This record gives sequence, C-alpha cells and structure tokens, in this order.
Amino acid sequence: MKTNIDRREFLKRLNMTMGSAAFVALEPLKALADDETKSSPAVDNRMTYRVQHGSGEQISLLGLGMMRMPRDNQELVNQIVDYALAHGINYFDTAPMYGGGRNEGITGAALSRHPREKYYIATKMSNYDERTWSFEESKKIYEKSFRELRVDYIDYYLLHGIGLGGMHNFEERFINNGFLDFLLKEREAGRIRHLGFSYHGDVSVFDWLVDRTEEYHWDMAQIQMNYLDWRHASLNKSGFKQDADAEYLYNKLDKAGIQVVVMEPLRGSALTPASQRSMPGS
Repeated sequence: MKTNIDRREFLKRLNMTMGSAAFVALEPLKALADDETKSSPAVDNRMTYRVQHGSGEQISLLGLGMMRMPRDNQELVNQIVDYALAHGINYFDTAPMYGGGRNEGITGAALSRHPREKYYIATKMSNYDERTWSFEESKKIYEKSFRELRVDYIDYYLLHGIGLGGMHNFEERFINNGFLDFLLKEREAGRIRHLGFSYHGDVSVFDWLVDRTEEYHWDMAQIQMNYLDWRHASLNKSGFKQDADAEYLYNKLDKAGIQVVVMEPLRGSALTPASQRSMPGS
C-alpha cells in the first residue's frame, strides 16, 4: 500500500466520507464574526480560519467528518488524517455511534499520532437508546469517548441530534437525569472546552435550547445547511416534514449570538450511494 497520497488521491478517498459527515467549521455569523483578515493562518497553507469566540482558537473553515471512514483500514485513515492536517484542516468530527461504534477509536488512533495542540476534536452524547437514558449509562458513554479518542479533554462536545424523538426524548436524555447539568460542570472543569448541540427533528427542542442561551451559554450549534436545506429541508423525508429549514435555524442562532458549524454543506445524503447511506452525521 502507498505510504503517501497526493491531492487527487486524497480527494478521491475523501469522497467516501463527504456524505453527511463533511463539515464547514464555525461558519461566521453576520453580527458576531471576526473579520478574516484579523486572524493569521495557524499554518503555512491556503486554508481559511475562523476564530472561536471567547477562546480565540483558529478553527479551519473546512472540517473533516470521520463518520464514513473505513472501519478496517487504520493505515488508510491515518493517511487521510495526515494529509488533512498537513493542509490546514484542524477540526475533526466523530461520535460514539458512528462506524458501528468504532469511529471514535479509529479517529483517536489517527489523531493521537500528532501533537494534541494541532487538532480539535468534536464528539457527541449519542444516548438515543432508552437503555442509556439514565445518568450512569450516559456517563459511561461520555467516559468511553475520552478513552477511545485518547484525550484528557474534548474540544467540542455536542448533545447529539436534539429534536429526534421530540421534547419527551430530549428531557429524558438530558434534563430529567441531570446529565446536562453534569456537562455544564465538566465544561467549568475544562474537560469539555466548548459545549453545544446538533439538531435534527422537532424544532421545538431547538427553540427551547436557543431561547435558554443566557442560562446555558452555548458555544456553538451544528445544523444541516446547504442550498437545498435553506428552504426545503424536508424534501428527502418521503413527504414527512421533520427538520426545520436552515434559513430559520441559522437566523435564530445568529440573533442569539451562537456560532454555527455546518453539516452536509454538499447535501451529502443525496450524493452518497444508497448502499453507504446511514443516519445523518448529526
């Protein structure tokens, strides 16, 4: 197997992962974005960076979604990650449920070969299953993420797919069990650097969280945004309208001063072969 890959081969292989797990990191909000010219590049390349409010961290405009990385070819994943880092990408997104539960481990193995300050990891609390709704079971998922990613702090931690299952599921996953309160304390302790949420599903949950920004001080939110989803987010839902249009989501986040991470900038599910499609990279 080749130990080095060129740009063409990188993009070819990266196409496997683009789908719904490709991200544009920290898309600037109209009201609060730092001017691009005020942030100097972190590395000598042509990547554009955005500044994380509060910390001043420079996050690459293009992030690498790890969801569709091969499960059984760590060498290939290492090559893709190495190329991405060498060309200015420093934001990597994963979740406990991706890749049959193996994606965090694959991501951690690839990134841990590099200095910790060179990359930012985003992962999530994927406690969808009712059996994981207790505080104890959710905490097991949380603690496993640290072990799999081989880190002692997580840069971006998200409540995964808020809105799926509606307000009842959200309350059971994060409120009634006290887990959101726990995550707020973890952020205070520095084990979580930035706390946010990703959205799919019932928009009333999204509204509930954004309306409580002063209480929770969200550092970011992740939404599905592209030309199609801007005003037609439900077109691929077989006639069932689930997600709210990105125009509404973005404008509400903008007004609240919450920075945005974009998922599916290329409307990934529409570009991915049916055999490779899975749950949205939320």
